[in-house]
Amino acid sequence: MAVNAGSASADTVGGELRQRFPQGIAWSAAIVLSWFYLNRASVQWLWQAAQELSLLNGLMLAAGGLVLLVQMLRQPSQWQLSPTPTLRVAPVALIFGCGLGAIATQWVLNLEQVPVVLLMLGTYSWLGLHIAPAIWRRGLAVAVAIAILLPFSVQFTTGLGFPSRILTAHAVEFLLHHFQIAALSSEDIIVLDTGLARVDLPCSGLKSLWTGTLFLLAATGLEGRQIGLRWLLVCLANIGLLILANIVRVFTLVGILHVLGQPALAETLHLPLGVIGFVAVCAIAWGLLQWVPRNRGPVVPKPLTLQPSFQAKIAPAGIVLCLIALTLLPRPGAIASHPPDLAHVPLSAAIQTVSIPLNSYEQDFFAAHSNASVQKQHFQFQGLSGDLLMVGSSSWQGHHAPELCLISSGFEVSHMEPRQLTPEILGRWLMLNGDRQSAAYWFQSAHRTTDDYLTRIWADVSRQESSWVLVSIVFDHPENAQQDNVQSFLQTVHETIRENLNSPSADI
Repeated sequence: MAVNAGSASADTVGGELRQRFPQGIAWSAAIVLSWFYLNRASVQWLWQAAQELSLLNGLMLAAGGLVLLVQMLRQPSQWQLSPTPTLRVAPVALIFGCGLGAIATQWVLNLEQVPVVLLMLGTYSWLGLHIAPAIWRRGLAVAVAIAILLPFSVQFTTGLGFPSRILTAHAVEFLLHHFQIAALSSEDIIVLDTGLARVDLPCSGLKSLWTGTLFLLAATGLEGRQIGLRWLLVCLANIGLLILANIVRVFTLVGILHVLGQPALAETLHLPLGVIGFVAVCAIAWGLLQWVPRNRGPVVPKPLTLQPSFQAKIAPAGIVLCLIALTLLPRPGAIASHPPDLAHVPLSAAIQTVSIPLNSYEQDFFAAHSNASVQKQHFQFQGLSGDLLMVGSSSWQGHHAPELCLISSGFEVSHMEPRQLTPEILGRWLMLNGDRQSAAYWFQSAHRTTDDYLTRIWADVSRQESSWVLVSIVFDHPENAQQDNVQSFLQTVHETIRENLNSPSADI
């Protein structure tokens, strides 16, 4: 009789499950659609970024997703999949926390990847309504790691690739100063008295960061290590060591090339140093992984229980209504997409100017950035002559460090230093072609100037100021920055741009 009763009970549960299956799928789809509608801008960004993935990265992601899907379909009881969303505190709290966080961060940061991170983490939270809580908690740390790394890795130019190169250059500059070697970083280059070093995309360290994290995830799965606090600490240590190894590599190459003057040796060691550093970090990460306990065994499936019919309807409906309500919360206005108009900037009548065309490097750069307004002129002023380039942009990607253009145009940067060019202009003063020419540049907003491109980027990302003008001046002859005519010229250009940025028609 007991066996028959158990069979009857199972049949009852199975029959009720089959009746609720279409309803459960409908409610689950409603939650997903309302979640994606709340984060529609992030979904669009992620879709566009995915189309720019390399073939290798795309295949790796597709293979990982396929393996996970096959495992879920082959062992549904192990995952304790439920078609009906089950109200659980942790997943629901994380869903709404990610939704509110995505809206709140937009008021603070103008960085598309941050809401995308929260979108991916919130999507994993939705999965927690359909699988066993123990399995969901076990995969949470991996979901956090992938959600953080993926959005910043799919776009190397507009994600972390470019800023990471700048930060690497700054870190190497700091180390060189520690060893009493004069150096100055600017954008992704390092200027030394003996030459110029370029921190290119392979030196950013992002690819090794991505591959090293995949290695840690693979090692974790093969050894059956628990995903928890200890694993997360190992993951953070792995990331820190990969960043440190890349900085040491770039520092070593700069020292060999520009301090010891051994370009052949630097070229020979370029690839081996990267491989040695990566392998060493992976070995250390594997050693640290031994500190993480192994899984105690597979999760024992629990008997499937169904929520009361009333609760099964009210819980998902409440989630959907709350997600839709979040769409009504105010969001910050869009950053001005139109750059400051420099087409008709009225320079002082004392400055004689003639428009000149951009060189090939400048044409290629600004052709890829439609949000930039460019004006280039040859000037004459009180015995001074040279070229004046002004670039207005509402995005940091429309600007660059001018010395890169100078180098690409055939100039040799002999010396560069930050300097208070005038009481109101903090910029950089350069000597070119063996001190036969002088140059100056600065980044200017409506309220300040700076010589640091990283400061200009942060002003945009932190939503402080988006509209900036890059001013780059190349004098035909060597000049002294303290000369009266040089001071007067720089101040006149600065005043003209400030008036343009503060005009009522300017997009600030």
